Amino acid sequence: MGVSSWEPDPTGRHQYRWWDGEQWTDQVANDGVQSVDPVSSAEAGFPLETPPSAPPPTGPTSEELESHLGIEQPDLSRMLASRGQRFGALLLELLLAVVTLVIGWLIWSLIVYSRGQSPAKQVLKMRVIRLESRRAADWGWMALRDLVLKAVVIFFLSGVFLLGIIWIIVNGIVLLNNDRNQTVWDKMLKTVVISDPHNLFKPVPQARYPQGS
Repeated sequence: MGVSSWEPDPTGRHQYRWWDGEQWTDQVANDGVQSVDPVSSAEAGFPLETPPSAPPPTGPTSEELESHLGIEQPDLSRMLASRGQRFGALLLELLLAVVTLVIGWLIWSLIVYSRGQSPAKQVLKMRVIRLESRRAADWGWMALRDLVLKAVVIFFLSGVFLLGIIWIIVNGIVLLNNDRNQTVWDKMLKTVVISDPHNLFKPVPQARYPQGS
C-alpha cells in the first residue's frame, strides 16, 4: 500500500484530492478549504502522477488564505465533543496504551499528532482545535498537551495517591462546568475538542512547489 497524501486533483475540478495510498477519495480541498466531491469508479482508479517540474500558478498569500479560512470554516460550537465523548475517549486512550504496551501507543501518537489527534481521537473521529487560529492543533501543540500537561502530570500525581485523586476531581469539575466541555489542559492551552467525522478540520498541506522559478 502506498503513502496517503494530498495530491493535485486528477479530475481537474479542484486543487487537491486525498490519495489514500491506493485510489482517489471524495475528500477535496481548494485554497485550504476542505469539502466533499465524489469520484466515479473510473476517476478513483486514475494513476497517481508525478508532480510537474514547472511550478503551478501563484496562489493567494498566506494572509488571504487565513482570512478565507476564517470565513469558510464551520461553526465550532456545533461540533464540540460532548462530555460523554470526552470521557469515552479518555477510557479508550488508556485501553489502547495498555493493549499496545504503551510503546505502540506512543509511536501511534507521534504519527497522528500532526492532525490534531491522539490514537483514541483518531478512532473516534475527534480532533483538538486551537481557539486562537481555529485550526487543528499541530504536532508540537499536541505533544505539549498530551505528553507534558496530560501524561507527565498524571503520571507524577499518580505517585501520590491523594494528589492524583484531587487532580481527577478538579479536572472533572472543570469539564462539567464550562460550555465548551474543556478540561484543565484545554483551558491552559486554549483548545477545544470537536467531533469531526467528515474531516472538515483535517490539516491541508501547503503547495509543495516553490514560488517563482
